[in-house]
Amino acid sequence: MIKIVFFGGFEGFSDIYLDALKKAGFEIVSEAKGADLGVIAYYGKIIPKNILELPKHGFLNAHPSLLPSWRGPSPVQAAILAGDKITGVTIHIATEEPDAGPILAQKEILMDITDTCLSLTGKLAREGAELLIPTIKKWLSGEITPKKQDDSKATYTGLLKKKDGEIDWSKPADYIERRVRAYAPWPGTFTKMKNGKILKIKKTEVINGILKILIVQPEGKQDMPWEAFLRGHKDAIEITSPLR
Repeated sequence: MIKIVFFGGFEGFSDIYLDALKKAGFEIVSEAKGADLGVIAYYGKIIPKNILELPKHGFLNAHPSLLPSWRGPSPVQAAILAGDKITGVTIHIATEEPDAGPILAQKEILMDITDTCLSLTGKLAREGAELLIPTIKKWLSGEITPKKQDDSKATYTGLLKKKDGEIDWSKPADYIERRVRAYAPWPGTFTKMKNGKILKIKKTEVINGILKILIVQPEGKQDMPWEAFLRGHKDAIEITSPLR
């Protein structure tokens, strides 16, 4: 039986990959030394070279973008924020440089205009897990020739921080709408009210170039429709973006 050591994390999405490996009949082991292969999915940490070299056939990483586009820790958010129409998942050989290793397989996915980071991550995880199993089998049997990435076409993402969610109302309406979806559920999008409290912007849409706020969450309260919030807070925030 093929022994696989699995490195994963991030709110259960890595479990989709782990479950697929188990259902495919692979033996999941806890040590990289002695394993036939390592698999990484949503791990979020850099794995040292000496660990990457322990399994007989190295480590494979499942990355939620079409590499070399959107390397780094926040590829799903970046794709939504950029207004990409197509994204996907890449299975590649893990190297010391994150997301830069040779590609074994890719699958494109059409993005929906309503996708949030949460919904798109789920889609990519399911498609990636489905792609992973046959890729592993072909890789171990020598049926795949790794394809070197074109580093000149690489784009990069950074680690998101809570402050990144603050909305700049001078930005175009469509950009703000994408930001709300890209940063859901974390770091979320918010604005500061005149009283100093935080108002989370949970859902928006753009109609004829105008941003329409649909759902908000005042600090310490539950989600509510924008209209309900306005009834008690007409002058709570200042907005310069086209809005209704």
